[in-house]
Amino acid sequence: MEKNTKKQKIRLSLPDIDSPRLRDFFLGFLIALFLLYDILFFMLGRSMQREDYGLRSGASPVLFENKEYKNLVSGHPIERMIPYISRQNGQVASFIIAIAKKESDWGKYAPQKNGRDCYNYWGYRGSYNQTDSGYSCFDSPRQAVAVIGSRIEDLIAQDIDTPKEMIVWKCGSNCRGHSRYDVRKWISDVDLYVAKVDNGNS
Repeated sequence: MEKNTKKQKIRLSLPDIDSPRLRDFFLGFLIALFLLYDILFFMLGRSMQREDYGLRSGASPVLFENKEYKNLVSGHPIERMIPYISRQNGQVASFIIAIAKKESDWGKYAPQKNGRDCYNYWGYRGSYNQTDSGYSCFDSPRQAVAVIGSRIEDLIAQDIDTPKEMIVWKCGSNCRGHSRYDVRKWISDVDLYVAKVDNGNS
């Protein structure tokens, strides 16, 4: 009899699942769980955005806005891309500007689609939203710099990091379809503007 009484007391001391305090506890727990999920989702989104737009965590901002080279592109269409170019790694940014000068005179002679600027100032032929000529037609200056910057960064990672080696941008795997003069001119012009950008940022 005494044993049953103890068991009964223990049962009576357990919290009632229908009690308001228990419901409040579970409600608070669920709210905290949802808040944690939202924070993690937000951080993941920011990380993906950084990758999508070339703001990779390993890339150090070069902050070109106040450097002399900005005068080089003044009045050219590429000028609007400076805020995005400035967030690229310094070497990548130099090639972005130098190749754009050679390929399109910084956007003056660039592909269009349906009468609008494709923001493709590098003669880039990718699979995204191609023009009739096979050039990628980007949706915005930001997207253009992200894609081009990522491609140049990949080439640099393969030790293709001089204008002479970067001729693969123009020729692909080989330059048989291009004259020697055109190849040499491409290399020398890109080399010239890489040096100008580097000097302007020193």
